[in-house]
Formats: sequence, C-alpha cells, structure tokens
Amino acid sequence: MQDIRVTDYLTWEYCHDPDIQYLNCPAPDPVFNHIPKWFKDQKAHKEEIVLGDGSGRPFADKQTIRNCLGFRGLAKIGYTIPLPEPIGGHDTYFSRGRLHPEMLYGTHWANKPGGPWKEPNGNIDHSPYEYRIKLLHWPWRARMAKGWRILILPYLLDWSTDWAEFAGTVEPNYEINDNSIGTALTWTTTIDVQFNYYNLETVVAFKRTSTIAAGTLTFCAVPIYDPDLLVSQQQNC
Repeated sequence: MQDIRVTDYLTWEYCHDPDIQYLNCPAPDPVFNHIPKWFKDQKAHKEEIVLGDGSGRPFADKQTIRNCLGFRGLAKIGYTIPLPEPIGGHDTYFSRGRLHPEMLYGTHWANKPGGPWKEPNGNIDHSPYEYRIKLLHWPWRARMAKGWRILILPYLLDWSTDWAEFAGTVEPNYEINDNSIGTALTWTTTIDVQFNYYNLETVVAFKRTSTIAAGTLTFCAVPIYDPDLLVSQQQNC
C-alpha cells in the first residue's frame, strides 16, 4: 500500500506496522463513492407522503429526501473506509476495548439494564452494561498543511439502531514518539514537523447482542481549514 497525495494540503500516509497488515485495509475514499443502496433506489416523489392529520394534502409536493439539497450535499464532503473486519466482543489489533461505558456516565451509553447478553456467536456476556465501546486503529494517517484539521463524524448517509460512531477532533502532532503520533501503531514513515499529522482513529459503541459487519461504513473524515490554528502555529514557529 502506498501513500496517497490528494491535494496540496492533504496526503494519506499508510502504516507499515507488521501487526496490522492482516487487515488489507483499503485507502480512505471520498464518501461520494459510497452512496447507500437505499438512497440510490429511492424515488424523488412518493404518493403516500401526506400531512400528519391524515387529510391527504401533499406534503412538500410529495418529495422524498432524494430531493433534499442538504442531505445530498453530505455526499460531497469527507472520506470513509468500509470496515475491514467485523467488530464484536473480542479484541484485535485493529479493534481494542480500551474504553469503558462509565466514561460516558449520565448518558444511555452507560445504561446497566443487567444481563447476561447473548452475543451473535452464541457466547454469553455477563456484563451489566448494554453497550461496548471500542477504539478502532485504522492503518492510515493524514499529513496536512499547517492550519488544517481532520474532523471525524459518523457516516452521515445511513443509520443503525444497534451501534453509533462518535465525533471528535484532536490537536495536530499531539504526542510524537519517533515516527508515530501516540503509541497505538508503529510507524516507519518519518514525521516532518512542518506538517500537521492526524491518526485515523475512530470510536464506536455497539450493543452486546450485535456485531458491526465487515464492509459497514461507520465514519466520515472531513478536512477543515482553521485560520485560528494557522495563526497559532505561525506564532509558535
């Protein structure tokens, strides 16, 4: 796998850590190339769309979300990668259970309705928590010009009732260890401090009674220009 120069401000670098090569993980790809089937199959108008009062009067000229400019615009931003392996109860080098539901106490992600839970593979999980939370270490990182960030969002064109992706963004070059940012993967590609680096790391929560299938689209990585960050970086040069 080779690095991919996308623009003057973004290059995707591939991690050659030998322990992650089993994934055969594809490169980040524009979201536009991953439109969900339900949207492709949807018609622009539907006769059954009526007002909630049952009067039969058409709502929005009977248009479906197929005609929504805002929703269609989501397909034109960001990059994604289909999951290279299923995400379930066991840990892998890619998918690690380093996060705990109590890190989100006060939200439904930390619900403890009891157990045990029957996993899709038949195993029994006796945890009281309804959800697992895992950190996914994709073997890619973004090398960006100064002033640029990567914003991780959920994949915005589809939804699930069994799992969710969390949004987030980190500071560039937050912890440089030799050629790596952080310690999750071992990198051999040299870091040039004249650029901003961002590991492609995402967080998912999913019910203990479910798995997230390989091939699922979970995230959208959006490049963002931040003029305040650029000013700060120029002042600290």
